[in-house]
Amino acid sequence: MKPASRFMPKCPAKIANKLVLFFVTVLLTAILILQPMLFAFLAAATLLIGTMVHFENIKTKRYFDTLFEERKHLSIGQFAQEFDARTIDTRIIRAVYEEIQAILPTQHKIPIKASDNLLNIFKLDADDLDLDLAPAIAHRTGRSFENNKNNPLYGKVVTVRDLVLFFNYQAQLG
Repeated sequence: MKPASRFMPKCPAKIANKLVLFFVTVLLTAILILQPMLFAFLAAATLLIGTMVHFENIKTKRYFDTLFEERKHLSIGQFAQEFDARTIDTRIIRAVYEEIQAILPTQHKIPIKASDNLLNIFKLDADDLDLDLAPAIAHRTGRSFENNKNNPLYGKVVTVRDLVLFFNYQAQLG
């Protein structure tokens, strides 16, 4: 008997590379000393971009706060009921639910529906799916992410349901 999905391991957190941070700091210091006008231009551009990002973050926060308020009555149990637990691994259902919540840029744990469009509702893009979300789900569920081009849903994942079914088709690791 396999262990319950709530006992799955969490995906390890990614740590920023300190070496990259060091080189960026050295580069900016060299620019400041050797080319002060270029440094001033970079500082002004950074300030402008930072302001734009700040206002975009406010807009994003409002969007996810509204989404949370509309869905706060939903739970993972209701999400799981949208799938047939006899044919779909419940660990995949839980991992998809929790990993989508973890990748969203909000403090709230947004309740998820199987019919949610990953791109439109959660504002994710293909890189979020391929580089962050899918490897984390594969790690947590013990599913291979190799040979994913043989999966019938390869390149067709649009909704949360599609993502669950995609991983259900993937082979289990030893």
